[in-house]
Amino acid sequence: MKVAYRTIGLLLIAFCMTCTTDYPVDVPVIPPLPALDAVPDISKPLMEGVYTIPTGGRFGDDAVVKWSTKYVSIFTRTAYMILETGTKDSILFMRGYWRVPTSDDMGLVDLVIAKNEGASSLLKGIMPASLTIRGRYGQQNNPANTNISFVFSRTFSATVTSKKFLIVGHRGGGRTSDRLPISENSTAMIGYAERFGANGVEIDVRLTKDKIPVLYHDDDINIRLTQKGPLNGPISNFTYIQLLTFVELIRGEEIPTLRAALKFAIDNTQLEFVWLDTKDPEVVSYTIPIQREMLQYAASKGRTIDILIGVPADDVLAAVKSMPDYTNIPTLCEISPEEARLLNSKAWGPRWTLGTQNDLVASVQADGIKALCWTIDVPAYINQYIHQGRFDGLLTNYPSYVAYYHYIRE
Repeated sequence: MKVAYRTIGLLLIAFCMTCTTDYPVDVPVIPPLPALDAVPDISKPLMEGVYTIPTGGRFGDDAVVKWSTKYVSIFTRTAYMILETGTKDSILFMRGYWRVPTSDDMGLVDLVIAKNEGASSLLKGIMPASLTIRGRYGQQNNPANTNISFVFSRTFSATVTSKKFLIVGHRGGGRTSDRLPISENSTAMIGYAERFGANGVEIDVRLTKDKIPVLYHDDDINIRLTQKGPLNGPISNFTYIQLLTFVELIRGEEIPTLRAALKFAIDNTQLEFVWLDTKDPEVVSYTIPIQREMLQYAASKGRTIDILIGVPADDVLAAVKSMPDYTNIPTLCEISPEEARLLNSKAWGPRWTLGTQNDLVASVQADGIKALCWTIDVPAYINQYIHQGRFDGLLTNYPSYVAYYHYIRE
């Protein structure tokens, strides 16, 4: 039956589709690296830290270098770089792209750490006396031909390392409207989030006609989030097999089930936090068993991860309170500190426009409840909230800005 649905679906999509997306991807075409050996795990933490940029220019005067599996990211005041890596002949190679998160400004990046500038020691697991990353960057799809260098300055400060700060990527890590190479609320986006600097994600949960929780932000199927196809109307009007067969997200991915998305996050990332944004109170009773199952699964894999059901409004609050033993359900309450306490929530999530609220945040934290602020995107405010606020983390569409301002702290 599924094969038949798929065949019909492909025919209908081909017939109906006149365009694919209003959001062209703003990532340059990256020439592949040659065949290289993987960078040893012992080398990666030694590379992480704060670097100076002697030439200054478009990326500012300093940068943060952070690893995520086989990718290394460089976060600056204005842009991020995401780079594939490899090594050969005691040289460390990095190639990828840079991008300003809030615009279409981007380009190619080609970097190396030479044998005599730190690579030889790094690859043996020894911190070199000096460490310099050199290379070139370009504009748009033009060749990388402008020189740039990054000189290691210091490791991350005790302010950064003494307490876990949550950098939570909105809609799985980023929005479709920001013209990223993957769709929001997809497993691919969850897999990409760490490259943007996130150690947690927020995902949107809705319910299909056959009561399967899935990831999707809007109420209805639309060409903002999906490729043009034969279905339209609310997600709740369709079964999951219909969505799987007839609907593709804007970059071609399928709409994932909540169970599949959480299992992917546990199996394929090092993310430590998942915020389930509950879009409908009916979702709650179907989400709780999956939440429990995935927390048990994570524990069996030796993974430390929080999975919290978001409580954004009174109707969802009533749905949670109707559940047996509701104070033992891991939740994140957005309504008020008082309701967060009554729910025994693990976190309280105020809107960023309410300010830093340091006294209120401190009182919540004194009760063992984390305070996570949403959804903050303006770099100047991100900087202010990190340096002047007391939040345990920030939810944002631009994790790379939060990563820069967090890791750069003295």
